[in-house]
Amino acid sequence: MWDLIVVGAGPVGLAAAIEAKRRGLRALVLEKGPLLNTLYRWPRETVFFSEARNLEIGGHPFPSLAPKPTRREALAYYRRVAEVEGLEVHTYAEVTGIAGAQGNFTVGYRGRDGEGSHRARFVVVATGYYDNPNRLGVPGEELPHVRYGIDEALGYWRQEVVVVGGSNSAVETALELYRGGARVTVVHHAAEIRPRVKYWLKPDFENRVKEGSIRLLLSAKVLEIGPRSLTVEQPGGLQTLPADFVVVHIGYRAVDRLLRQAGIRFDEHGDQPVLSAAYETSLPGLFVAGSAGFGSDTRTVFIENGREHARAAVAEIARRLAPAPRA
Repeated sequence: MWDLIVVGAGPVGLAAAIEAKRRGLRALVLEKGPLLNTLYRWPRETVFFSEARNLEIGGHPFPSLAPKPTRREALAYYRRVAEVEGLEVHTYAEVTGIAGAQGNFTVGYRGRDGEGSHRARFVVVATGYYDNPNRLGVPGEELPHVRYGIDEALGYWRQEVVVVGGSNSAVETALELYRGGARVTVVHHAAEIRPRVKYWLKPDFENRVKEGSIRLLLSAKVLEIGPRSLTVEQPGGLQTLPADFVVVHIGYRAVDRLLRQAGIRFDEHGDQPVLSAAYETSLPGLFVAGSAGFGSDTRTVFIENGREHARAAVAEIARRLAPAPRA
């Protein structure tokens, strides 16, 4: 019987495990892929929006060559923190279900050796959102040349690529593809690119559009994706664009399958779990940390405030596990 099982070995999940260890709790972290699965799958050249000190966990300094660290630096930092802290992390163990309640949870998982389960008094779900991109909901979206991110631009050299979206990921991807030799068109449903695009990306992107290096279609709704084309509707009518590849970046929503299966209560819109001040769900003993508890509102939850969710949740768990004072 573990005191706490944390689902997800990203920065927020690791922060929860560290907080538990500092409070004398036995904690196990389960991750469906490698350690830091989400960061591991990010584009290789990603630069964080937050400064390194705002990404630190467990009080461990995050050395970075620049104020805003890279994905590669983050992978090295969080891996080393997990090692130094001696955290119990089981990778390639996908959680399949959470049953029970405070004091007696059963957490099922599927690993390389088959199915299994662990028991715990409390559970914290820190599954993030990167595995759950928003979909367009149009014909052709399941075709093999439709992607929800890119690793490197080389595979798109001299290809016609349509990037759908108008926020950080779309802008960053468009710039990377352009510099990798692709012919890039960006399609965005709104009348302008999001004003809060990273300040070092926005002017770069706007200048590439002005000079004609990147084509930008605004107020454009995607209607259909074909094997080598994409059809959009604008105020002036329909337009068919050449598209060897389509990269969709229209946001994400929380990976909340486990929470829904556990039968917790959601808000009146069915979007976000109803949470206490300590990020506990309506099922006693089941907590969330990070964007896992925020449905489609993923833009307001980051590592820097997700780690605070983890701290508050574990503090409440430790309080309940503390022995009662003697009379």
